[in-house]
Amino acid sequence: MLSIGTEAIFNADDPNSAHFVVLRGRAEILRLRSVLRNLSELCGQAGATDYLEYFLTAAENLKKTPYLVLVASRPSADALELRATDLWGAVLVYEYRLLGFGSSLFTASDYNGSRAVIAPPKLRRQVSAAVCRYLMDHGAQIVLLNLEPGSPESCQICFEGAMAGNAKRWWGTQRREVGATIALDKTFDATLARMGKHTRRNMRYYRRKAEAELGCSFIADVKSSLTIAQLMELNRASTHPVSRSILERRYKTTKSTEGFFCVGLTRSDGQWISLLGGRRHHGVTEVDWQMNRSGLAKYSVGTVIRSHLIEHEIAIGMEKLFFEGGTPHSMRHSFLPEEAMDIVVMNRSLPVFLLRSIARWLRPEKNFLLQTLMSPAVKWQLR
Repeated sequence: MLSIGTEAIFNADDPNSAHFVVLRGRAEILRLRSVLRNLSELCGQAGATDYLEYFLTAAENLKKTPYLVLVASRPSADALELRATDLWGAVLVYEYRLLGFGSSLFTASDYNGSRAVIAPPKLRRQVSAAVCRYLMDHGAQIVLLNLEPGSPESCQICFEGAMAGNAKRWWGTQRREVGATIALDKTFDATLARMGKHTRRNMRYYRRKAEAELGCSFIADVKSSLTIAQLMELNRASTHPVSRSILERRYKTTKSTEGFFCVGLTRSDGQWISLLGGRRHHGVTEVDWQMNRSGLAKYSVGTVIRSHLIEHEIAIGMEKLFFEGGTPHSMRHSFLPEEAMDIVVMNRSLPVFLLRSIARWLRPEKNFLLQTLMSPAVKWQLR
């Protein structure tokens, strides 16, 4: 279990003036949401913490304990006394629980590297290194962070300095392609022009086919009309049904949370054949989920709703379209080139040795921490 409190360990300029403040649990972290939102704005990461509660309560995070590590320029017995201008940065991590107990294994749960580490660009790697050092010094066995890539040289300098004096730790990095964003031009045709010939054709062809043969209509805002019964019916008939808990969470957040949206396609009899939901903020539309009725493969309703979505988001002035987790759709070939960097620090201990030894038998395809530990792309540095 991680100890909670403050400690003067790191500072970008003066080692004696920075302090770590750690908050544990969702309720405690959410008390600082306004501070984190302001900090994100100051650090050029506007929107990174706008939906903090949503990600804290995501299904994959509910089985973990969240910790918010603040790197502050002054000591404080009460985190609520801190302002955004008092902070060098903030890092959100989650500790895996085993049988209800802390495992000392921490992950940022931020595949694209855009939300977990909040700090000015020039300090982001320094803050990451310092937080890793702090967590390791307070009982962590493994810490995995994700952030936007910097130069390998700057990262090495930061981590070598942070890990100095401890010969029982490894740290390593890997870079990944995480492109999942399409730039929206001023018109629908101009945006499609950036896509491949095959994708452009399908966007237009299947849209015309669905309209002509199904009487398909696009509904730009279904929040006020969609009922939970309709959502459950479509889920049962969909190509990839989800659990009731996930479905209810989608419905609740879409209906009640500012910034969330849901668009849909209906056939001529009013039956829903596709729904797509997500969030809008700072000129970016983030697609979080999509649900398509089965038995309609020849109409490619997933392509149809995306075609309508692109046109609609352009019309309301959005600048980018982001697909959370990516997409297998052919439009992925038009994603903007984007990378993330994973930073992992671990102890040279028996628990870590055993975990790495059995990782391949623990369903690593479901766990990014295990994938990283097994990845041949990670460049390890021994301290």
